[in-house]
Amino acid sequence: MGTIHTRSFLSVLLLSLMALSTAVPVLAGPPTRAELDQRVLDALGVIQTVQRVPEKGIPKKLLSNCRGIVIFPAMYKAGFMVGASYGKGVLVARDPNTGRWSGPIFLTVGGGSFGWQIGVESAELILVITNQHGLDALLKSKVTLGGDVAVAAGPVGRDLSAATDLTLRAEVYSYSRSKGFFAGISLKGAYLAQDYGADQVYYGRAVLPREILYRPITPPASGQKLLRWLQFNAGGGGAR
Repeated sequence: MGTIHTRSFLSVLLLSLMALSTAVPVLAGPPTRAELDQRVLDALGVIQTVQRVPEKGIPKKLLSNCRGIVIFPAMYKAGFMVGASYGKGVLVARDPNTGRWSGPIFLTVGGGSFGWQIGVESAELILVITNQHGLDALLKSKVTLGGDVAVAAGPVGRDLSAATDLTLRAEVYSYSRSKGFFAGISLKGAYLAQDYGADQVYYGRAVLPREILYRPITPPASGQKLLRWLQFNAGGGGAR
């Protein structure tokens, strides 16, 4: 029995490590333009799906007054005893004065955890940036959520109640959708990093994230499609 248990343990360990290897980035060259186009379109699909049911989506008031949105079409979590998470996504910003959306720029997200855990899971992740300080923090080369910027699980529903309004103090609100279930999620300790190589491939030249968002620079067709949807569906109006 001891031998059987040992073999089972080793089999599970091997499968978990294999899963973890697919979730954690490897040293490789920059993504292709086609891959980045697809990432942007996947991000659009995520926000469209989430907002298709207003009663279970991100409150429209939160989106219409936000400073930006980060969308990770897939965030992978895997591990055996020690866990790791990783994902690639995009950030778009909203001008609070004109309501105009700009971007996208490309980001990665990662983090680690300890404790008894096993297996691999994939989830979609959305971060809603509520103010300028939060946006500035996310434009750094690398930022830790809950450390460099305040983050909290976001409220869900058609409207924000008066009681909820009083609690909106975080600079970033986080949401996750896994297996059809959408809800606010705690991401304290996770880190976000700029993907400058992806920006360069997507825009065809070396360009800084702030240039893309604040100049702003017109994105390729996939980015324009994302921005148009946000303009008409996620609050394109000016400041309050």
